[in-house]
Amino acid sequence: MNTKKEDAPPMSDISTITPEMVEETKIEIAKRRAGRHGSPLKDIVDVTCPVCGSPTVSFADNLVFEVVLAGERIVIPNLTGIRCSNCGDFAFDAGSSKIIDRYTRNKPSGGYECSISTVGAGRLGMYIPKDVLRVMEITKKGKAIVTPLSKQKMIVELCLE
Repeated sequence: MNTKKEDAPPMSDISTITPEMVEETKIEIAKRRAGRHGSPLKDIVDVTCPVCGSPTVSFADNLVFEVVLAGERIVIPNLTGIRCSNCGDFAFDAGSSKIIDRYTRNKPSGGYECSISTVGAGRLGMYIPKDVLRVMEITKKGKAIVTPLSKQKMIVELCLE
């Protein structure tokens, strides 16, 4: 298997939120900040946190929602809700939850769990679930390119032969 750097897919091939979606979110945020859809949580200051117990939960208008669904990274900034300044726990208000739902409602969540085991000679192997093999038509003679993104994420692309 050839794993040269020039064979790795460019970062531009990874799906991200579109500029149109960002613009729609900016408009929604501007409407809320103008007072048309003010958050019912805006007056919350120094409430007791249910996670850490400290009285440090207050309204926040700079929360960020970030998730990867169906291979697409979705980042929605400037959402409103409450945040604990001690432990960092946060929750979105109803308006922000509607925005999040609009961008995530029809996207499948999660993935499949794979087992990793020792193959030998210092190599590891992954056992891919049968559903994935069937849907993607993966055979044992197939090849793939693995591109590490971080210590916990990687992209696996099948090579068409």
